[in-house]
Amino acid sequence: MPNQNLHNLHHITHQAFICYFFLCSVVVLVAQPLQGIYPIQNFYPSDYKAGIQNIDFAQNRDMRLFVANNLCVLSFNGREWGRYNFKNGKKNRSLAFDEDHDRLYVGAQGDFGYFEGDWQYRSLAAAVPEPHAEFDEVWDVFLIGGKTYFCTFQGIYVYDGREIRVLDHEDGLERCFEVNNKLFAQTQKGVLFEVGSNGLNPVYGFEALGGVLTGMIAHEQGYLLFYNSGQMEYRTPMKMEQPYPTLEKALEGTYVNHVLQLSDRRMAIATQTAGLFLFNPQTQVLEHITVDAGLATNACLRSYQDYEGNLWVGLQNGIALIHINSPMRLIGKNIGLQGSGYEGYETNEGAYFTSSSGIYFLPKGAKKSRFLSGTEGPSYGISEVGGRLYAGHHRGLFLLENGQARQVAATDGIWGVKPLRSQPGYAIGGGYFGLYLFKIGPQQVLSLAHPLKGFNLSSRFFEEDREGRIWVSQYYKGLYRLSLSPDLTSVAATPISADSLELSGEQIALSEVEDELFLATSIGLYHLDPENARISATELFSEGPEQQPVYLVAQDQKNNIHLLCDNSVGFYEKVSQDNYQYQPSSLYQLRYHLNNDLLHASVHIRQGILFSANDGFVHYMPAAEDQPTVQQPIVARQVYSTSKDQELYALNPFAPAPGAPAEIQVGPGTKIIKFSIEAFQFSNLNDTKYRYILEGFDERFSPWTGTTSKEYTNLKPGTYTFRAQARSNLGATITSQPVQVTVTPPFYLSKVAQLLYLLLGIAALVTLFNLQRKRYQRKAHRLEQQQQLELRKEQQKLTQIEAEKQHAVDQLQREKVRTELQHVSNLLAASTMNLVVKNEFIDSIKQELQSLKENGRWAEAKQALERIVKEIDTNLKLQEDWEQFEFHFDKVHGDFLSRLQQAYPDLSPNEQKLCTLLRLNLNTKEIANLLSISQRGVEVARYRLRKKLDLEKGQNLSKFILEY
Repeated sequence: MPNQNLHNLHHITHQAFICYFFLCSVVVLVAQPLQGIYPIQNFYPSDYKAGIQNIDFAQNRDMRLFVANNLCVLSFNGREWGRYNFKNGKKNRSLAFDEDHDRLYVGAQGDFGYFEGDWQYRSLAAAVPEPHAEFDEVWDVFLIGGKTYFCTFQGIYVYDGREIRVLDHEDGLERCFEVNNKLFAQTQKGVLFEVGSNGLNPVYGFEALGGVLTGMIAHEQGYLLFYNSGQMEYRTPMKMEQPYPTLEKALEGTYVNHVLQLSDRRMAIATQTAGLFLFNPQTQVLEHITVDAGLATNACLRSYQDYEGNLWVGLQNGIALIHINSPMRLIGKNIGLQGSGYEGYETNEGAYFTSSSGIYFLPKGAKKSRFLSGTEGPSYGISEVGGRLYAGHHRGLFLLENGQARQVAATDGIWGVKPLRSQPGYAIGGGYFGLYLFKIGPQQVLSLAHPLKGFNLSSRFFEEDREGRIWVSQYYKGLYRLSLSPDLTSVAATPISADSLELSGEQIALSEVEDELFLATSIGLYHLDPENARISATELFSEGPEQQPVYLVAQDQKNNIHLLCDNSVGFYEKVSQDNYQYQPSSLYQLRYHLNNDLLHASVHIRQGILFSANDGFVHYMPAAEDQPTVQQPIVARQVYSTSKDQELYALNPFAPAPGAPAEIQVGPGTKIIKFSIEAFQFSNLNDTKYRYILEGFDERFSPWTGTTSKEYTNLKPGTYTFRAQARSNLGATITSQPVQVTVTPPFYLSKVAQLLYLLLGIAALVTLFNLQRKRYQRKAHRLEQQQQLELRKEQQKLTQIEAEKQHAVDQLQREKVRTELQHVSNLLAASTMNLVVKNEFIDSIKQELQSLKENGRWAEAKQALERIVKEIDTNLKLQEDWEQFEFHFDKVHGDFLSRLQQAYPDLSPNEQKLCTLLRLNLNTKEIANLLSISQRGVEVARYRLRKKLDLEKGQNLSKFILEY
């Protein structure tokens, strides 16, 4: 990581600007009296803290400037310098910025490579093929067709992103030149080659050049060639000529280092000993900027035009920035004028200038003005009365003619004179202590008549309305309406109240625009209605700067109406009648250098308008005002935690500025956050002003300040949005992309902690609830145990009572059951006996029938049958006894027959009866009698029953029936 040291350019302040304000001389061969000089800024080694020699320049998309210094590579953002080197002590000679890969290619002594990222340097020297590894300075770097060309006297090293190919020539090489995206190289024997894909190709007609080339520019069908000897020529394959003898003569005897064609087709020619030449081939206007007027040195090594059109010049002992596209020119010491300027007036014979030192005259076509003897002391307004020029002076009034000044009135100071339209033949002058009446003589020469009585306030701003009333604004004492007496000896003064506008004690400057009277005040521009003595907001200008202090309003000869305000400077261009369009002005850059004592605008010049300055004048040409086409960015370069000594965010110096807002998250320990910004205001000659806001912390933007950083302390947790603003060279406000900063709370205040607190709270509540519940549960349990104990005691008592009761009931139940069983048994026994009797009865009938069959007679048989029928009828009733037997049997033996029938549905009724009798544990004989079968029949029936009951062999039938 290279060592970066940023240096705050505090020298670009009021004092620094004064150092260069008039430190440039320009010779214009097609001269005009008011041709001034370009604004120039000089940067010295003490400013950028590096070496003296600066050879080459480059610039990236965001307008950051890079400079090849002999000790390091410099970067410049419009206010601060950074320094970066290879740590190898080699001198840097050339630069080129590759926007496709965000790289800054560097050529140095015996080395070349590129910077990328956060100034990480990668040398490509190790990739050079071995036969060509030794080389000296890399004087030029060019980016053409996706390739990088490092140009040395030994060869051209071509880097395609992967490898390096070397193009050389047996005669050795001199400098290389890029023209119309083509690369040319000259051999040390003067032959010109074009660098092609297949090597060096000779250029037809350029085999023998007249010296060592230092510049090559496409021109018409050929090329303009510049030699280090100062010679130049125009050459095509067919001819050679000198098309610009003026330029050729100016360069004669100089040593040319570099030639650059500018965007407006002019040529910038840097020389070793004669400074810088600017030449326009179309108008053939030559401008010569030399050390005599303030360049740090005449040794101009190379020039570079940035995206805004400014011209940077690498010097042997510093860097110069020339604002060649500025619509402003500076007039002062360059023409020999000393002191603060007040007014300039251009005539056919030349231009007159009044200043704090006296009156100067610049003859037409002359390079220097001359001081007009006898005008020593402050001089003021110049005006024409009766076809003659007059200048107000600290000692009275001077007549200006034929390049001379003659005093025509000796009074206290006079600010200026104006003819009285209501009184032809007279003029009125505003003085330190009131007004003076002048009479126009036969030769149109003014002579002092007398002071006008009745008004003794300073009258620098005065105007006459259509009715002949005189209006005077005294800067801080208010507005007055003066009426001349019929004998023109005095005036009646009426103060005009402006209390409703809150102008009491505030500055008021009276001006005439479009034959209307206007007041420039500390609260804006107002219109004065002379008829009604009413002051109102002006409706003449429908657009323009917001309401703010207005210090000056003036109308030039092109009917442009110029306003100089507190935070804006511009002019209203007249589009049509009562229709004006506001244009911001580059004069905004110099508003702090305009005359802050007696601010004045001179409109009697052929081009533009002349503003009085602290040193001389600023000549502003609205027609040359070029609205910027390149956005001047303002970006947050770094966000730094001072408390933690930690970089939170940094802008990549080579990558384009981010299009989306940057987002930063900082912890609660970050007590102090410092934002640093870059504005890239190269065209702004003043110190650029900035203001800041941290939304969420600040309620409004901070006051304008010159510092490029802003600190914030003790930010509470939350999300904040940082924005910075700067003013452009036209006074427009430029806003940076926002930077969003989120300050996370300490852990104990974080959402996680809050969630934990919530969970802990819930846990605590749950625990408390559980503790209380357990407490109540224990209490309830104790009560319950006590109650249970008491209940058990009671229960025991009740149980005992119940047991006793149940015992009694059981006893009664047993008695009842025993009684019922006894009754059922009796019934069962009776049923059994009935069955036995029945069977015996049937057996007896059987025997009687058998006897009757054997021994009876019919009569006896008939009687016997009747008796048998009666006995059968009697015994039929006994069938009911079997059914009753079954009922009582099931009741005693638990539904034995029902269960038996359900388990063995195939049992016949007789088999069921056999089972009942076996259940009664009757023997075979008893069963045979009850069933009216033989004992053998009972045995057979038992056998069959065993089979239907699926009894195994050896399993006792009677036992099975008894246990079933």
